[in-house]
Amino acid sequence: MSYVLVALCLAATPLRPAADHVRFVVTGDDRWNTNSPRPGMDENGVNVTGLGRLVKAILDEKPDVLLVNGDLVGGADTDETESSQFDTWLKTMKPVYDAGIKVLAARGNHEMHCPHPADVWRKALSGPYSNPNDGPAGEEGMTYAYPLKNVLFLSLDQFQQKELGVNQEWLDKTLKAPHPPHVFAFAHKMAFFSGNHTDGMWTVPAARDSLIKSLADAGARTVFFGHDHLYDHLAAKLPGWPEDRAIHQFVIGTAGAPFVKGKTLTTTDQEWSLSRIAHVEQKLGYCLVDVDGDKVTITFKAEGNQGVFEKADEFSYSLATNK
Repeated sequence: MSYVLVALCLAATPLRPAADHVRFVVTGDDRWNTNSPRPGMDENGVNVTGLGRLVKAILDEKPDVLLVNGDLVGGADTDETESSQFDTWLKTMKPVYDAGIKVLAARGNHEMHCPHPADVWRKALSGPYSNPNDGPAGEEGMTYAYPLKNVLFLSLDQFQQKELGVNQEWLDKTLKAPHPPHVFAFAHKMAFFSGNHTDGMWTVPAARDSLIKSLADAGARTVFFGHDHLYDHLAAKLPGWPEDRAIHQFVIGTAGAPFVKGKTLTTTDQEWSLSRIAHVEQKLGYCLVDVDGDKVTITFKAEGNQGVFEKADEFSYSLATNK
């Protein structure tokens, strides 16, 4: 092939600027079976076998960022024991950190079991394992923002008070300030029922509604949770909302915690209409998210054969449709 023809071929296939592309993975709930550790799987608070297979898959995806949506460890009744569980988690996750992938973690309810959970969390996730510390006072490393190119990641801690909820004042202030166009928030307990746990944010509907509406007002189309040990994808909207304003809730509690069998799913929640798009049980898995300019593609990959993760759900949208 001549040099001229090569040049023409390259010119016909324009490359997207690197500043327009971000790839990230979302998963969570890799804890062990607390009351009866599973032989060959669970070790010191963590399903090291399942998480190990996910680590290999994550490395193969070559993401910029990994979001972990809570229940990293099983939790314990002493700070020392829970700290040792984090050591096990970090040892299992070390290849991800070593690969230069930015790991952003949110707390789950199992991180709240020890006497001083905030201190244990910050001590474990420190130094090269640190979360950003730019959140509100007292919530550093738990509630925070992380901008990357055209994306804003938001970790929303739900365990700062007795009642389940996020720091709405900080969230509103963050979203009203200039920020990248793509907004991806993640937390642990889901906004809408996804099949198993009954202690999600619908138990505090005012706080839940404020959270979802603020994300929608900022142009977000998604929110990521864990807590249920399954995968569930639904679209939630209020009366009068067009389809391209609906918030898509992804529950991805598929990193190794004991699988659950889902209960009857709902189609409404107070004024919200809920459209179920996909539901997968009894599978390890993760969401792979590609941001290319205005376009976003979210793919849930579930494990079929051991260590082989294949597409089980896919959703795409473009910010241009919201303009």
